[in-house]
Amino acid sequence: MTRPEWIQSIGYGIAALVAIFTIFSYFYTQKKQHSLDVVKFSLDQHRRLFDDEVLFEILNLIDAPEDEQRNLDEPSMGNKKRKLITFFEEMVLLVREGYMSEDFAVYMFGYYALQARDNKYFMSGISTDYADFGIFFDFADRYAQRKGLIDVKKICITSKHKH
Repeated sequence: MTRPEWIQSIGYGIAALVAIFTIFSYFYTQKKQHSLDVVKFSLDQHRRLFDDEVLFEILNLIDAPEDEQRNLDEPSMGNKKRKLITFFEEMVLLVREGYMSEDFAVYMFGYYALQARDNKYFMSGISTDYADFGIFFDFADRYAQRKGLIDVKKICITSKHKH
């Protein structure tokens, strides 16, 4: 090969390396961005629980003294209570689809699901039929089973995260 051919070959090699690096960098950045989007989405779900006035009202009543908890028994609270149940069921579905880890969901939301399920005023007027709210009941049961067993130092938002 002549000198110009060598220079041309080296140029092609450098161009190929730059192209490979650019492609790798693009996919790496996309993967990181996707991970960041999942984290933001999951944390937004947690914020939603406390920023939504209806959900926050129900949470406060669940943890309130019993005389205040009686307000949960009011007929006007039915849709509000179902909204909270639906929120918990949405979290379970997000876990099933791999958008958040079960440990994260149970740790962040399980306490409130169990408190709601075990609260006689909250459950007043709510169907206890598994066909209606089985996902909610399973989630509360899962928290009850795992309470105290989750290593909080190892909780990750997604189950795909490696320790």
